[in-house]
Amino acid sequence: MDINDLFDGIAEAFRQYQKELAEQEQALNNPNPTGLGPNAEAEKTEKKVATEKRVEGNFPKRE
Repeated sequence: MDINDLFDGIAEAFRQYQKELAEQEQALNNPNPTGLGPNAEAEKTEKKVATEKRVEGNFPKRE
């Protein structure tokens, strides 16, 4: 193995490393929606608010 083969191997490994880093960065910047995001939480919140309103209506008023 001569020095040129060594440098070619290093250059190829570096290119592969850069490619993997770019793929990871792209995955972090463009997450795939899973369908369990804000819409599911909003439904839970709405139901909780509606339940709380019903509970408050059952208490007797102080005079």
